[in-house]
Amino acid sequence: MAKTSPSPSSPTPRKLETREGLRKNSGDVVGFRDPETQGSIYGIPRAAKASDSKLDSTKPSVFVIFELLEDCKVTEGSGEDAAEVRAKAGDMVGVWVKGGMRSLRTMGGLKVLMQYVGEKKLKDRPAAQSPMKVYQFDTDKPTGTTIPIIEDNRKDSRDVVNAWLPPAKGAPVSQTRVREPGEDADEDAGF
Repeated sequence: MAKTSPSPSSPTPRKLETREGLRKNSGDVVGFRDPETQGSIYGIPRAAKASDSKLDSTKPSVFVIFELLEDCKVTEGSGEDAAEVRAKAGDMVGVWVKGGMRSLRTMGGLKVLMQYVGEKKLKDRPAAQSPMKVYQFDTDKPTGTTIPIIEDNRKDSRDVVNAWLPPAKGAPVSQTRVREPGEDADEDAGF
């Protein structure tokens, strides 16, 4: 009589464990917060991610990942699937970069209270150009670190340079198109 071996099956998942003082950290954001429409955000900027804009793939979009220091409402999903949910202190939340957020680039590791304060018409710009969004940043220390770009998924906008996306090492400067400050306001609704 031949012995039958057990049929191969997927392994049984092990019970997950953690240690005191640790929390789950997947690198994903629980949602996005728009300080213009949802109010201020209080947290620590940890990193940023870049992609082609969904509005115009030749322009990049960047979002900053904040580690929340206080609970706030965020938008999870996009379009018809968008829902407002409550994010808790310690959660990672994304904020799409807009014109007027340039100074945030060097606030990595600081406690930052970011608030939308209005719009500013840029001097000597075409009348049709949208005003720049203006933000106030309150921090716990005067200087931080440059927020690292931890993921760059750009394809069509790979050669675009701005305050958040310096030229790639070894890239010829003559082939690099620099974006103007007023062009930074084309955030996406989701990622």
